[in-house]
Amino acid sequence: MRTIRVIPTVYTPARDLEWLGAFMAFAFGTVLALPGNTFATGLHWQRFAAIMPEGAWAGLMISLAIVRMMALTINGRWRRTPLLRAICAILGSAVWGYVAMLMYAPSLGGIQTGVGVYTVAALADVWSAYRSGRDIPVAERVHAWMRDNPPAPMPRGFAP
Repeated sequence: MRTIRVIPTVYTPARDLEWLGAFMAFAFGTVLALPGNTFATGLHWQRFAAIMPEGAWAGLMISLAIVRMMALTINGRWRRTPLLRAICAILGSAVWGYVAMLMYAPSLGGIQTGVGVYTVAALADVWSAYRSGRDIPVAERVHAWMRDNPPAPMPRGFAP
């Protein structure tokens, strides 16, 4: 006897840090995309402006967030999503680490709180990358099993 499969859910508690990273990147990019010159609000932003303009930072962060949200939404429905999630987490870790490094400017009279906050975000994405990496062989096994054991057809007259 065959059973009817349930499609995995979009949200699972195990993905909390990944969703947090995606929403943080989206919020960071959105604030930079808002009207006004955020880079003019503090001297530490001059280091960001020296690398690329505010709009480019906004586009980078929002793009990373959207790709990550898509991977988390697809989660499990495509066998490559754990790999995509791991890549997004690694990129997120690199970006947050870089942001923390750019915030570190003790010559300006002190260390910004962003140094600690974005370092923690980078470490959280390292953990997310590890957890996503652990999901890769599991997804391969599940999709192989599903390929070898297709679901039974619905009974005639069945209406959900």
